[in-house]
Amino acid sequence: MKEKYLIFTVILLITSLSFLSYKYINTGFFIDKGVELKGGYLITLSFSDNTNIEDIKKNIGDRCIIHTISSAIGTQVSLECSDINTTKLIREINLTNPISNYEVSKIDPKITAEILNDISSGILFAFIAMSIIIFILFRKLVPSFAVVLCAFSDIVITLFFMNLLDIKLTLATFTGLLMLIGYSVDTDILLTTRILKDRKNFDRQYKTALKTGLTMSATSTVALLSLLIITGYNSVFGQLASVLIIGLLVDIPNTWIQNASILKIYYAKNI
Repeated sequence: MKEKYLIFTVILLITSLSFLSYKYINTGFFIDKGVELKGGYLITLSFSDNTNIEDIKKNIGDRCIIHTISSAIGTQVSLECSDINTTKLIREINLTNPISNYEVSKIDPKITAEILNDISSGILFAFIAMSIIIFILFRKLVPSFAVVLCAFSDIVITLFFMNLLDIKLTLATFTGLLMLIGYSVDTDILLTTRILKDRKNFDRQYKTALKTGLTMSATSTVALLSLLIITGYNSVFGQLASVLIIGLLVDIPNTWIQNASILKIYYAKNI
């Protein structure tokens, strides 16, 4: 374990915080919101025959955000629209690509504002509760701080990559962020408890924890990738899996470089 790599995680965290701050100043939030959190129309169109997706995209233009799911029984297209005449839009699409079934949901911006407020409060409460439990568990300031910092870094950097990949905040991706807090703490507790068992043999304990932790991360990532491939990104499970995959990959350097380096520096001065 090389402490010199700690600068890599520090730079990544600072870059992510800077980007999210810029995003918040310019848009009023850290990440773009899906239609279920900003209000508008969610239109689901089902096509039983071969459908020309490119023709649909050309027809819609920039009026809506388009998501498609193809399967053996046909194609499903989901449209996220802010303000549009849905009846006219569906009629236009049906002229060139016959629609077998459709569903239109209108989401009130006032309701989404309340949901977004609850989401922000939920993440804050989960993080505070986790921090309290960690400090009670280890009863040492620096090791506890390292765990909390790692969880914070995981969330911030994951939000940064979600922005880069144009993954919007939805109820599904929010659930993924909450789950990520739990997973991050899981690997950090594994590392910290192993080190506490034998501080004088730090490197040996670190390698043992690293082997177990990376195995956990690898198996979880493979399972989530399978879920993403099977269900597709546009599904609830696909969105959830996407966020968790990003978070799991981000957690690797944050736990095994950042957290481990802080612990090694701390215990080198306190043995």
